Amino acid sequence: MNVSPVRYGTFRSGSEPVLWRPGLDHDRLHRHAAWRCLVPDAGLYALGGVVALVIGAANRSVLVPAVAAGAVLITAAALIARYEFLRFGHDLSLRSVPWRTDRGRGQWYFRATDFLDRGTPAAATMAAQIIDAAHLTHSGPAAAWIGHAQLAAVHQLAWDTLLALYQAPTAHEDLQPVLARLTLVTAHIRDANRRLTHAEATTRTDDLLAHVTALHDILPTTVTP
Repeated sequence: MNVSPVRYGTFRSGSEPVLWRPGLDHDRLHRHAAWRCLVPDAGLYALGGVVALVIGAANRSVLVPAVAAGAVLITAAALIARYEFLRFGHDLSLRSVPWRTDRGRGQWYFRATDFLDRGTPAAATMAAQIIDAAHLTHSGPAAAWIGHAQLAAVHQLAWDTLLALYQAPTAHEDLQPVLARLTLVTAHIRDANRRLTHAEATTRTDDLLAHVTALHDILPTTVTP
């Protein structure tokens, strides 16, 4: 199953699509975030809470204050862990907006808003077009016909173009040929998706593949601003 590298995230400015960095392991990020939220503060508070409960269980004379202290410490640990987890930056949902560390601008992902302060509005417009093209290429029934290698090449091309655009926003004119190639890719994919939704598409594979094989000729290996 091909998963789009473009996902919607919620930010203070609203919801918008982001293109994640090629090769970024989301499961590993999630595990790292889970580990970071426990070490060191939340883990110490939790340990202190457990110790207080054990002391209370062992000494009935201090049971009530020990249980109360343990409950407070464990609650504090849970709150700290939640805050650290949401602050890590991998979760782009609404719940993390107030605390999230911004991992955009090429660290983990790009979004069109990253380019608004890069000197020219054209850079943000071009970034939005590139992100949309990457998403369309990975979406719809035609993605399964293209193959993982070519989808990865499109993803890498989109990322390299955004990186070059971010580093040199005034070079958007020089990057127009790359955008044109991505646009050509999406045009073929859009047509292939339309054909696949038609009842006769499954028996006209040669006609369909004529559109998706155009990817072989339009994927450069590097992008230079």
